[in-house]
Amino acid sequence: MKVKKNKVKLQRGDVRIGNFVYHAEKEHYKVQDINGVFSLRLYGQMPAAMMMRAGLLNAQENEAFLHSYAAVMYNVLSCVPDEEFMKAINEAAIACVNRHKEFYGIKDDVTPEEDAKIVQEEKELEEAVQEAKKEMGVKE
Repeated sequence: MKVKKNKVKLQRGDVRIGNFVYHAEKEHYKVQDINGVFSLRLYGQMPAAMMMRAGLLNAQENEAFLHSYAAVMYNVLSCVPDEEFMKAINEAAIACVNRHKEFYGIKDDVTPEEDAKIVQEEKELEEAVQEAKKEMGVKE
Protein backbone atom coordinates (compact mmCIF):
# COMPACT_ATOMS: atom_id res chain seq x y z
CA MET A 1 0.00 0.00 0.00
CA LYS A 2 1.13 3.48 -0.81
CA VAL A 3 -0.54 6.77 -0.01
CA LYS A 4 -0.10 9.57 -2.54
CA LYS A 5 -1.95 12.88 -2.34
CA ASN A 6 -4.24 11.38 0.34
CA LYS A 7 -5.23 8.55 -2.01
CA VAL A 8 -4.59 4.95 -1.04
CA LYS A 9 -3.01 2.90 -3.81
CA LEU A 10 -3.10 -0.83 -3.23
CA GLN A 11 -0.21 -2.96 -4.35
CA ARG A 12 -0.25 -6.53 -5.54
CA GLY A 13 -1.45 -8.78 -2.71
CA ASP A 14 -3.14 -5.95 -0.76
CA VAL A 15 -6.71 -6.24 0.47
CA ARG A 16 -8.40 -3.15 1.88
CA ILE A 17 -11.05 -3.58 4.56
CA GLY A 18 -12.33 -0.21 5.80
CA ASN A 19 -9.36 1.82 7.06
CA PHE A 20 -7.09 -1.24 7.20
CA VAL A 21 -5.00 -2.93 4.53
CA TYR A 22 -3.97 -6.58 4.72
CA HIS A 23 -0.91 -7.75 2.84
CA ALA A 24 0.39 -11.28 2.26
CA GLU A 25 4.19 -11.46 2.16
CA LYS A 26 6.36 -14.49 1.44
CA GLU A 27 6.36 -15.83 5.02
CA HIS A 28 4.35 -13.21 6.90
CA TYR A 29 0.94 -11.55 6.99
CA LYS A 30 0.57 -7.89 7.75
CA VAL A 31 -2.29 -5.54 8.59
CA GLN A 32 -1.90 -1.78 8.87
CA ASP A 33 -4.11 1.26 8.93
CA ILE A 34 -4.15 3.57 5.91
CA ASN A 35 -2.70 6.45 7.95
CA GLY A 36 0.44 4.47 8.77
CA VAL A 37 -0.08 4.73 12.54
CA PHE A 38 -0.55 1.00 13.20
CA SER A 39 1.15 -2.03 11.68
CA LEU A 40 1.04 -5.67 12.80
CA ARG A 41 3.16 -8.32 11.05
CA LEU A 42 2.87 -12.00 11.96
CA TYR A 43 4.96 -15.00 10.94
CA GLY A 44 2.82 -17.22 8.73
CA GLN A 45 3.14 -20.34 10.93
CA MET A 46 1.57 -18.65 13.96
CA PRO A 47 -2.06 -19.68 14.54
CA ALA A 48 -3.20 -16.03 14.37
CA ALA A 49 -1.49 -15.61 10.97
CA MET A 50 -3.03 -18.85 9.71
CA MET A 51 -6.42 -17.50 10.73
CA MET A 52 -5.65 -14.23 8.94
CA ARG A 53 -4.65 -16.15 5.79
CA ALA A 54 -7.87 -18.17 5.93
CA GLY A 55 -9.89 -14.95 6.20
CA LEU A 56 -8.07 -13.41 3.25
CA LEU A 57 -8.75 -16.40 0.98
CA ASN A 58 -12.30 -15.07 0.63
CA ALA A 59 -11.96 -11.50 1.90
CA GLN A 60 -15.37 -10.33 0.67
CA GLU A 61 -17.18 -13.04 2.57
CA ASN A 62 -14.99 -12.51 5.66
CA GLU A 63 -14.99 -8.71 5.58
CA ALA A 64 -16.74 -8.27 8.95
CA PHE A 65 -14.32 -10.67 10.66
CA LEU A 66 -11.23 -9.07 9.08
CA HIS A 67 -12.39 -5.57 10.02
CA SER A 68 -13.15 -6.63 13.60
CA TYR A 69 -9.78 -8.38 13.92
CA ALA A 70 -7.85 -5.33 12.70
CA ALA A 71 -9.90 -2.96 14.88
CA VAL A 72 -9.32 -5.05 18.02
CA MET A 73 -5.58 -5.33 17.33
CA TYR A 74 -5.45 -1.57 16.69
CA ASN A 75 -7.20 -0.89 20.00
CA VAL A 76 -5.05 -3.33 21.99
CA LEU A 77 -1.73 -2.19 20.53
CA SER A 78 -2.55 1.54 20.57
CA CYS A 79 -3.59 1.62 24.22
CA VAL A 80 -1.19 2.72 26.94
CA PRO A 81 -1.57 -0.32 29.19
CA ASP A 82 -1.95 -0.16 32.91
CA GLU A 83 -1.72 -3.16 35.24
CA GLU A 84 -5.47 -3.86 35.14
CA PHE A 85 -5.51 -3.77 31.32
CA MET A 86 -2.57 -6.18 31.04
CA LYS A 87 -4.12 -8.55 33.56
CA ALA A 88 -7.45 -8.56 31.67
CA ILE A 89 -5.76 -9.09 28.29
CA ASN A 90 -3.63 -11.92 29.69
CA GLU A 91 -6.67 -13.62 31.23
CA ALA A 92 -8.60 -13.24 27.96
CA ALA A 93 -5.67 -14.72 25.99
CA ILE A 94 -5.38 -17.70 28.35
CA ALA A 95 -9.13 -18.33 28.10
CA CYS A 96 -8.97 -18.16 24.29
CA VAL A 97 -6.06 -20.63 24.13
CA ASN A 98 -7.95 -22.97 26.44
CA ARG A 99 -11.05 -22.78 24.20
CA HIS A 100 -9.00 -23.68 21.10
CA LYS A 101 -6.26 -26.01 22.32
CA GLU A 102 -6.20 -27.83 18.98
CA PHE A 103 -4.84 -24.66 17.27
CA TYR A 104 -1.82 -24.69 19.57
CA GLY A 105 -1.15 -28.42 19.76
CA ILE A 106 -2.09 -28.60 23.45
CA LYS A 107 -3.12 -31.98 24.79
CA ASP A 108 -5.58 -32.23 27.66
CA ASP A 109 -4.28 -35.53 28.94
CA VAL A 110 -0.55 -36.07 29.31
CA THR A 111 0.31 -39.39 30.87
CA PRO A 112 2.86 -39.49 33.68
CA GLU A 113 5.18 -41.38 31.32
CA GLU A 114 4.91 -38.66 28.65
CA ASP A 115 5.49 -35.98 31.27
CA ALA A 116 8.56 -37.77 32.64
CA LYS A 117 9.94 -38.18 29.10
CA ILE A 118 9.47 -34.47 28.37
CA VAL A 119 11.15 -33.47 31.63
CA GLN A 120 14.07 -35.85 30.94
CA GLU A 121 14.52 -34.47 27.40
CA GLU A 122 14.57 -30.90 28.75
CA LYS A 123 17.15 -31.85 31.40
CA GLU A 124 19.35 -33.50 28.76
CA LEU A 125 19.05 -30.47 26.50
CA GLU A 126 19.99 -28.09 29.32
CA GLU A 127 22.98 -30.27 30.26
CA ALA A 128 24.14 -30.26 26.61
CA VAL A 129 23.82 -26.47 26.45
CA GLN A 130 25.80 -26.05 29.68
CA GLU A 131 28.50 -28.46 28.45
CA ALA A 132 28.77 -26.60 25.12
CA LYS A 133 29.11 -23.28 26.96
CA LYS A 134 31.86 -24.78 29.14
CA GLU A 135 33.74 -26.05 26.09
CA MET A 136 33.43 -22.65 24.41
CA GLY A 137 34.59 -20.84 27.55
CA VAL A 138 31.35 -18.90 27.93
CA LYS A 139 30.90 -17.53 31.44
CA GLU A 140 27.50 -16.91 32.94
